Amino acid sequence: MPEIRPDRVLSDLRTLATFGAYKTGVHRPTLSPQDISARNWFADRMREAGLDAGIDGIANIFGRSHAPGRKVLSGSHLESQNHAGWLDGPLGCVYALEAARAISEDPSTADLGVDVVVLSDEEGHFGSFLGSRSFIGVLEEHEIDAAADAASGKPMREALAEAGWAGRPRHVIEPSRYAASSKPISSRATRLKVPH
Repeated sequence: MPEIRPDRVLSDLRTLATFGAYKTGVHRPTLSPQDISARNWFADRMREAGLDAGIDGIANIFGRSHAPGRKVLSGSHLESQNHAGWLDGPLGCVYALEAARAISEDPSTADLGVDVVVLSDEEGHFGSFLGSRSFIGVLEEHEIDAAADAASGKPMREALAEAGWAGRPRHVIEPSRYAASSKPISSRATRLKVPH
C-alpha cells in the first residue's frame, strides 16, 4: 500500500510559501520573479521524484511518469491571487506530486503512473485560463501575443522571455495516455474522465 509522507508534503508546502511570502499568505503573480523561482523549484522536485519534467512556452510544468500503461493526471497551479492564501493551488500540486512519489516508491504499485501538471495563470493575471487552454490545445498563438499583465501591462511574451521560456513548445494533453474509461480497465486501474 503506498504511504503518503505528511512530513514531505508539509515541507514542500512550507517551502513554496517562501516564494512571495506576504504576511500570513503569499503574493506570487504569474511570471513574477517569485513565480518563476517557484516553478523552477517545483520542476526540480518533480525530477527528483523520477518524473520527466519540463516547463513549456506558456509556463506550464508537465511531469511525465515512466511507468507502463495508462496514467492518472493530477495537478493545479502555483501562482497566487494578489496578497492571497498560501495553500490555494499549491495544495493540489503538492498532493499530486506526493501521490506520484508514493505510488512509485511502493513495489506493489510501482508499475502504476501519475503524471503531474502545474498550469500557468489560472488566477488570470494575463488572461482567462491561458495555461489550461494551452494544455487542452485550444489556445492560439495570437492570444499569447495579445496577453498582458493586468497590473503592470507587461506583455506575456516579454515575461516568458525574461523567464527563459519563450519559444518553447507547449505541452498538450494526450487523452489516450490516461485511464479515461467509465469501466475498470483492470482491477487496479484508476478511473479518470478526460475530455476528448
